Amino acid sequence: MCLGHTFTHWYPATFYILLPFITLQYGLSVSQAGLLVTIMYVVKAIAGILIGAITDMTNKKNLLMLMSLTLAGLPFLFLGFANAYWMIVILVIIMGIGNEMWHPASFSTLSSLYPKQRGYVFGVHGMSANLGDLLAPLVIGSILAVVSWQEVIHFNIIPAVVVGLVIAFMLRKTNVTSNKGLKKENNEKLTFTEYIAGFKDLIKNRAVLLIALASGTRSMTQLGLMTFLPIFLLLELGYSPFLVGLFITIMQGGGLIAAPLMGKLSDNVGRRKIIFSGTIVTSILIVAVVFIKIDWLLISTLALLGFFLYSLRPVMQAWIMGSTKESMSGTTTSLLFTTQGVLASLIPLIGGIIADTFGIMFTFYFIALIILLGNVVLAFVPKTAAD
Repeated sequence: MCLGHTFTHWYPATFYILLPFITLQYGLSVSQAGLLVTIMYVVKAIAGILIGAITDMTNKKNLLMLMSLTLAGLPFLFLGFANAYWMIVILVIIMGIGNEMWHPASFSTLSSLYPKQRGYVFGVHGMSANLGDLLAPLVIGSILAVVSWQEVIHFNIIPAVVVGLVIAFMLRKTNVTSNKGLKKENNEKLTFTEYIAGFKDLIKNRAVLLIALASGTRSMTQLGLMTFLPIFLLLELGYSPFLVGLFITIMQGGGLIAAPLMGKLSDNVGRRKIIFSGTIVTSILIVAVVFIKIDWLLISTLALLGFFLYSLRPVMQAWIMGSTKESMSGTTTSLLFTTQGVLASLIPLIGGIIADTFGIMFTFYFIALIILLGNVVLAFVPKTAAD
């Protein structure tokens, strides 16, 4: 599952690196470029709850994961041949659906298998996501320094095919959908009536709703950085495509280290303390990025920014999964990612408008403010054992 998670993140990360080149190729404004990312996240949000319901009412989670990889990678087979904005929009929609399908199936399985180590397990799972986010800018950035993106991007379908075949084989061998060792209720499908009753209880769960909302502000921050940082580095600071990819990779590398460490720490000291401190440091570092002009200092700041930003993700995921029923874990995951998707979908468009109107530096100030709002929301989460 971790290998698959790597490549479900590889594909959006590839798209973010391509976005400045697509912008230049088609003469798009920053707002139009941001709108593409907004569309992806709106689609993910709309599809999320339905995908969660299907996940909770089926035992075929392995098939959902395979479909996820296929749909996430397929658009790159055609992206280089797109010659109109609406074609790119369609491909972005397909990519968004594929990316969204992964999390309910994988999260519900991991949460059920490792209930006492959720922070650490989601940290390792998150580390694999960071690996995809890390490798894509480095690999794609290096390739784009030599050849045109339209010449090579269709080869990006290959990882989806290869990894999909590996997962098909490995999940069959490990029998991951049988939920061995779990209570009987987790081996059975939920009926539609049972699902509706569980969903009603879920939307009354104050802790789940507030954690999802706070996680949404973190996702806004992450997507804002992934959308506008490459544009800032390439178009404002004048770095080469290779260096842009390298800098994004360094930021992702910080997150790669942080995810399992902070996830494990949160299992021991609690989720709330980790998140409160991490959001404050993240906000400060975002503002620092736009003022730093020295390469080595910028690299160090980006590494620290990645460490603190991505350390929050598995901790929030563990917190929300510990605050819900196992039978609704798929839908809880979808609620989490739908909330993240709805809120995150706003930041590329709003950030693009701010950049076009006031300058891109003000977009980063806005992003830094957004993540601080998450702490305000979390202050109202009831204290429970899941903390």
